[in-house]
Amino acid sequence: MTEVGEIMSSPVFAVSMSDNLARARNLMLRNGVSRLVVMDGEDLKGIVTKKDLAARLNQAEPQWRRRPLDSIPVEIVMTPNPITVTSNIPVQEAAALMLENEISSLIVFDDRVKGIVTKHDLVKFFTLLGCNLRVGDMMSSNMLKVSRHHTINSIMDLMDENEAENVIVTDGLETSPYVGFINMADLGFVEINPRHVKDIKETRKESYAGQKKYRHFREAMIVAEDVMSTPLASVKREDKAVDAARIMVDNNYDALPVINGELTGQFNYMNILKWLSEAPE
Repeated sequence: MTEVGEIMSSPVFAVSMSDNLARARNLMLRNGVSRLVVMDGEDLKGIVTKKDLAARLNQAEPQWRRRPLDSIPVEIVMTPNPITVTSNIPVQEAAALMLENEISSLIVFDDRVKGIVTKHDLVKFFTLLGCNLRVGDMMSSNMLKVSRHHTINSIMDLMDENEAENVIVTDGLETSPYVGFINMADLGFVEINPRHVKDIKETRKESYAGQKKYRHFREAMIVAEDVMSTPLASVKREDKAVDAARIMVDNNYDALPVINGELTGQFNYMNILKWLSEAPE
């Protein structure tokens, strides 16, 4: 029986409740992590993730959402009182807890914070097991589609309405090829920009045959193609589930679209957690 302590990630990176989001963001980027524990001295107070940054700031009141990152405290967007487990609980129990509470990580606490077990730790563990199932045996049937020209705001609203964590991006029309993939966590830092715009540099000529001389910047809305993962990685229904999970581990993906000529669904970490929670010890 494999215990959580054998697969958890450690050390855990931490911030305080009074630290600002700019520091939290930089700490995540610098260390290649997507979540931080929030501490008050030795006391565990909460957890903050890239997904929290996207979801909470998208719903926030305009009067503080417009504030710069270095003036917004972590306490505003963190999830308080996170669920903890001890290092000796079975992996199957950890997977069941994540599913039951619809969360993607558990803090490992033995008198103090010892580590954190994430969805990616469990997906990696799954690749080491002898599961003979195919992607089609485990996959979910639904996946949302958006155009590469959809704005970030509209994508966030679509995800929220459908309680979805990811979308597949098409080239523009319903019958267009799929060109990219967006996960909620990909929007974690983009969504902090309250206007959701980007600067585009343009040049102008003094005359028809003259040199480009005048420059100015115009603003354009941030759209799907600005943040999507590309080239698109996908799997087929007949692929081995463990092979699909290895692609997820190697690329730090939460999900993969399942494409057999057309989009038929997705293979995601929730499918894997469900299997682990029901697997024999």
